Amino acid sequence: MPFEKRPALFCRPAKKGFHMKKKICGFLLLLCMMVGLLTGCGNKESQFQSYIQSLITANYLGTSDEYIKTTGVNQADAEALYLQNATRLANNLNAYYGLDITNDTEMGPRLIEVSKLIYSKIRYEVSPTKMVNGIYYVDITIHPINILNDTHDKVVAYVHEFNEKVATGAYNSYSKEDYRRAFASGILDILEEGAKNLTYQDPQTVTVRIIEGKTSFYISDDDLRAIDELVIATLSEENKNPEPATEDDGSTEETTQSWG
Repeated sequence: MPFEKRPALFCRPAKKGFHMKKKICGFLLLLCMMVGLLTGCGNKESQFQSYIQSLITANYLGTSDEYIKTTGVNQADAEALYLQNATRLANNLNAYYGLDITNDTEMGPRLIEVSKLIYSKIRYEVSPTKMVNGIYYVDITIHPINILNDTHDKVVAYVHEFNEKVATGAYNSYSKEDYRRAFASGILDILEEGAKNLTYQDPQTVTVRIIEGKTSFYISDDDLRAIDELVIATLSEENKNPEPATEDDGSTEETTQSWG
């Protein structure tokens, strides 16, 4: 059957940037688990720093030994935390590029693996704990992953090339499922290659507050979100408004993800 051109998602001006708009309840549930507090000032400061380090490695790298040791969760819960975070990124990439493959038995798992690959490139430093007016804080310096900008030109070129093939009827014999897969496969190829040679934007620092109870501690939801929002950089000003969208392409598809 004849297919309409892919929407010119990558040529539309936008107001906001790529960010995690999906709810992250599960992410926060495990991260905010109250951790047993050691006695002694020196021990506390070291434990706070280790706790923040373990949160990041468990969520973005799937390295959970220290997180399990620090929080007391089991291995299955730690692995589920990592998978949930990778799936959350996959869902956002799916919406961002208009792929419609999260439930696809072939492409959905591949999208999650691409998300894990992107997260594996996280670059950050956790500073020693500091105390100000009796309150403990930890600085996390994050180097935002620049993959959206690194791959932008290739994605734009790919969409134009794909639409040219659509116009010639190259996909007329495809089922709707195979058509989606064909388009998504090209995007994922670009992201996989981009993840192997990505760059980083200038580092930014987030200061998180350690919230202490009598026998436990944790960090706030807002601080967790602040960390997460810096992991992947938003689209640059240069890439936001490249050219007008293709007119009269007949497409009604929209992405629910916004631009930076």
